[in-house]
Amino acid sequence: MANTLSETHRFFRVDPAAYTALTDYVDSSRGYPNETTERGLPLFEWLVHEENGWGLIPIDKWRFTDDDEVVVADAIDAGTVEEIGVDTYVAKREAILNPPPPEPEPEEDEPLHEFFEGILDFVIVP
Repeated sequence: MANTLSETHRFFRVDPAAYTALTDYVDSSRGYPNETTERGLPLFEWLVHEENGWGLIPIDKWRFTDDDEVVVADAIDAGTVEEIGVDTYVAKREAILNPPPPEPEPEEDEPLHEFFEGILDFVIVP
């Protein structure tokens, strides 16, 4: 499946602060909203989010225009977008949607005074 996705999609991590500007650009460049399409990119809330707040988004390759490539390159240069490979995208998405079970709480250690009580009985004081 990953090979098929890499042939048809590009994958990105995007800073939430930059996402609004990117969606505004996409909508403006394509004349959205219109009679059939409300927006060009999903709302940020609909993306899968990393712990640091960045969103993960796959985008069909055929949707990119030459102007889009310039906008994406500028966002990457600004550090607000990162293009990632399909394997990284799938691994991050899976880890977010299906996190491992939490580690069990460690058992409380025996208080030190109880530990030393028995030992101190054997200490010989000159």
